[in-house]
Amino acid sequence: MKTVDLSLHINQTMERGHAADFPVTLRPVYIPKADCTWEPVPKRYAVVRMDTEEPISVVSNRYALVPHQEILGNVRQALRPLDVGPTPYGLFIDRNGARMRALFKFPALAKAVAGGDEICPCLKIANTYDGSGTVSMQIGAFRFVCTNLAVGGGGVFASGFVSIHLGQIDIDRVTNELVSYLQGFDRIVATYRSWMNTALTPDQLEEVFRPCGGYHAKRIFSDANGGATVYAAFNAASYYATHKTRSFRVAFRLLEVVNREFQKAFPVNQNEAALEGIECHAAQA
Repeated sequence: MKTVDLSLHINQTMERGHAADFPVTLRPVYIPKADCTWEPVPKRYAVVRMDTEEPISVVSNRYALVPHQEILGNVRQALRPLDVGPTPYGLFIDRNGARMRALFKFPALAKAVAGGDEICPCLKIANTYDGSGTVSMQIGAFRFVCTNLAVGGGGVFASGFVSIHLGQIDIDRVTNELVSYLQGFDRIVATYRSWMNTALTPDQLEEVFRPCGGYHAKRIFSDANGGATVYAAFNAASYYATHKTRSFRVAFRLLEVVNREFQKAFPVNQNEAALEGIECHAAQA
């Protein structure tokens, strides 16, 4: 069975799916009339690929069209003044270019969960041409040991929208938002450390995976059932989503579900988790 792998960008920037640098434009939408003429549809426009003349979607007149490459360029520009080291990224395009997801990884900001188990921040940037969502950012984590990704789902994996005014992105605001998300990475580290010390039962495991859907829930449960802690089960689930699904769309959806359900089932007091992390590192020193 052919599967996708979201972590292929670990050592270099890679693109998967259609290239993201095609030009797009908005054009009026028309419907045919009985007299063989065409009538414009009010307040509706087609998003059209200018390289192929293919319509991608139909959107309202309130939709702000911002090309994928412009967003990626703005994010890279916003990162320049930050001392974050190299930032390889993976680019995932589907639905004939209508949807784009980019994963930026920050290896220089890595932190240890315990011993040699290190994770680093990653940021997911999303954009659509079909009106299903606006430009968004999400903080996540990349685990070096198993090359797992964890992004989406809310909570410590925070998300928000990029501010756009009249089709323009404010670079300074993007920089500030990036800093805010990266500073929140400590909450993910604290959550992982707490989950390392939290035991769980097969019944809890089955319950937390149920929202993934029957097909995936059964397979994730099989992979994770040998884990004695919440952290072990979480890593088995994120490994499955990162490496074992058949499409990028499913992979990202499962990551969101897993992150959301684990935080709901095994909530972490961030203040206590931070203190545990300090004590753990003091003991190791």
